[in-house]
Amino acid sequence: MRQQRKSVESSAFSAVIPVIALLPAWFVSTSIFWWCFSLIFSVNFFIFHSVVALGAGLMFFLPAQRLFVVRLLGTRLPNSEELKRLNPLIKTVAQSARLHTPRFVVAIDESNDINAFACGGHILVVSSSAVQLLSDDELAGVVAHEMSHHLGAHTVALSIGQWLSLPVIACARLGFVLQGASLRIEKYLVQRHRYFRIPSKVITSLFTATAWIFQASLLSAHILNNIVGKNAEFQADARAVTLGFGKQLSAALSRFTFNHENSQREHRSHHLAKKEWHEKIFSSHPEARTRIARIEAQLRTQQQRR
Repeated sequence: MRQQRKSVESSAFSAVIPVIALLPAWFVSTSIFWWCFSLIFSVNFFIFHSVVALGAGLMFFLPAQRLFVVRLLGTRLPNSEELKRLNPLIKTVAQSARLHTPRFVVAIDESNDINAFACGGHILVVSSSAVQLLSDDELAGVVAHEMSHHLGAHTVALSIGQWLSLPVIACARLGFVLQGASLRIEKYLVQRHRYFRIPSKVITSLFTATAWIFQASLLSAHILNNIVGKNAEFQADARAVTLGFGKQLSAALSRFTFNHENSQREHRSHHLAKKEWHEKIFSSHPEARTRIARIEAQLRTQQQRR
């Protein structure tokens, strides 16, 4: 088994594409917040934008990850029982990766699905169902895969994109709130005088268009991230195999496939076929069976070389 330290992989560079796609919406949304802020405080336009952009560093700062980022992701810190199970597995994988002083923040995603993801250079998120349903070996395979994302620097651009998306999300939500308020005001005014109809509809349309433009920017970045993210999954799988956790990861993916197929069994036929194109676009992971086949092929190659 060839041990590896951190090394930047090609997926770390391709992950920059969704971030670039998000930059125009980020700049406009941040400018809106600057304008609101400048009504109260005197602050330079470029300094404000620079401070907001540099705030992305919080996504990689361990104390901030524990206090802020974990909650931002909609996850929680693990309880003592979960830590008791996960910590030895993380230590084992870290030793295989020659990380002598591993510093990771473990988080739990309350979910009925077997899932896990990596974020922020240090964060390992595992679903509560994965902790409950997977064996220690299978869970070690999952941890090895997610740690491999960090080792390959796949999460750097992703985490920066998550930070930059915050003002865009805020502006999109604000736009929809103002749209709803404008519709209620429009209804009230039009009932009293028909001359209010055109200006009120123009204002409502502006709020609606603004909200959907920001929403479309987020959706575009999300789709791009999922497209480039598939290669990152293959690279993380390959590194997990190299670290010695290929069989464990393959078993975990098989368990995921079994559970997923059981939950989808009643939706087979035409309804599922109609959704297939949607799932391919919005899924950030390749098919589990494809991943298993590639892992098994890599394991056979390793065996032949011995």
